[in-house]
Amino acid sequence: MKIPLLHDHHSHPLLYAAFRKAVDLSEIKSFEAAADLLVDNQREAEYGIALGFAWKDNFFAIDTTQLESLPPCAIFNLSLHKLLINQAAKQLLLDIVGNEIEKVADADWYERNLRTVLNWFAKLGSSPDALVSFYDYLQSVGVESAEEMLLIDSDEIDLYQSTGLTDRTKFWAAPNTFEQLSEEHRSAVAGFKLFTDGALGAWTAAISQPYPGLEQSSHPLGMLLYTDSELEQILNDCVHRATEVPGDRKGIAIHAIGDRAIEQTLKTIEQMPESLRNDFSIIRIEHAQLITLEQARRAKDLNVVLSMQPNFSIDSVDYSDRLPTGFPVLNNPFRMLIDDVGFEPGNDLIFGSDGMPHGVQYATEQAFSPAFETQVLTRDEFVAGYTRCGQFDR
Repeated sequence: MKIPLLHDHHSHPLLYAAFRKAVDLSEIKSFEAAADLLVDNQREAEYGIALGFAWKDNFFAIDTTQLESLPPCAIFNLSLHKLLINQAAKQLLLDIVGNEIEKVADADWYERNLRTVLNWFAKLGSSPDALVSFYDYLQSVGVESAEEMLLIDSDEIDLYQSTGLTDRTKFWAAPNTFEQLSEEHRSAVAGFKLFTDGALGAWTAAISQPYPGLEQSSHPLGMLLYTDSELEQILNDCVHRATEVPGDRKGIAIHAIGDRAIEQTLKTIEQMPESLRNDFSIIRIEHAQLITLEQARRAKDLNVVLSMQPNFSIDSVDYSDRLPTGFPVLNNPFRMLIDDVGFEPGNDLIFGSDGMPHGVQYATEQAFSPAFETQVLTRDEFVAGYTRCGQFDR
C-alpha cells in the first residue's frame, strides 16, 4: 500500500524539536527502566535537567519519593496535560521561568496554563539546528508539512523564516499571543487556538459521566476551562480580530475532547449570528474524540471542521482504566461521522497526530486496525484527511 507524504493538521513542531534530545518513554513499562534512561539523559542535558516525554501512566505510576530520587528531571505524560518536576529541576528552572514553576503541581493551574508551560520547554530547547533536524525526521516518517498549534511569539516565526521552513508550516496562535505580534507576523498566522478542556490521559477532558474513582474529587467530570459566558466573549473578541485586515480572515481552532466540552463549544458557536460565524475563514474543533451523533449533526449544520487524530483511537485501550463504562467504544467514531452524518475526509474532516506519535506507521495501524470497527478508516479516507486539500486551504 502506497501512502503519499502527509500534512499533519495538528502538531507542535517547536516543542517536539526541543524533545529530540529528550527521553521517549512511550514504550517504557517500569519506573526502573525510565529512571535509567533519565539518569543517562541528565548527564548531557541542556540546563542539567533530564527531560522525558510520552510517559504512559497506565503502564506505571511515579510517586513523589521516586521522583525525588532522580537527578533534576521533568516528565511529561503522553497527553502533555500532566507534568512531573522534582525539586532539583524546579530550582534550576526558577531563574529561567520564574516563580510559576512552583505551580505546576496544581492540576487546575497547570490545565489552565498548559500553553505557557509547554512554551517554556519549547523555547528552552529551540534552535535552528533542532528545528531543521525535526523536520528532516518528519519527512523520514512520511510527513511533509505540519501545523504549529502553539505559536510562542514573533521569535518563533523568525526562526522558521531563517530555516526556510515556513512553506512547510501553518501557524495558530492564542489570542493574547496574536495581540503581541507585529502586523507582518500576524499575516503569517492562520488563526486562533483555544482550549476548552483537558485530556483523557490526565482525567481532565470534560465528559458527561464521572471518571471512575474520581466521583468525590473536585472535578469528577473533568474540567471546562471557561464558563459559557467567558467562552462566548473570547469567541466574539476573536471574530473582530479575524477581520482586522481586509482579505486576510483568520480561522479559529478550538480544543474540545470530551462530550461536555464539545457541547459547550457547539452551543457557543450556535449563539453567534451567522454573519459573525462567517467572519472566520474556518471554525475547527480539535480532537472531538467523544463527539455524539447529535453533536456531529449540529457541527455539520454549522460547517464546523473536525480536526481529529486517528492515532488517538488507541485511547480506547490505553485509557479504559479511567473511562466510564461504555465510553471506550464512543472514542473517535469515524464511521458514524462519515457514514451517518456525511463528514468528508479532506473537506470537513481532517487528520493530524498531535505528535503522539508523528508519522505514517502508527497512524495507519490505528486507522486500519483499531480497537473498534467504529474507528476504522479506509486508505482513501485516511489519505484525503491527512493531506492538503479542501477546507485546509479555505
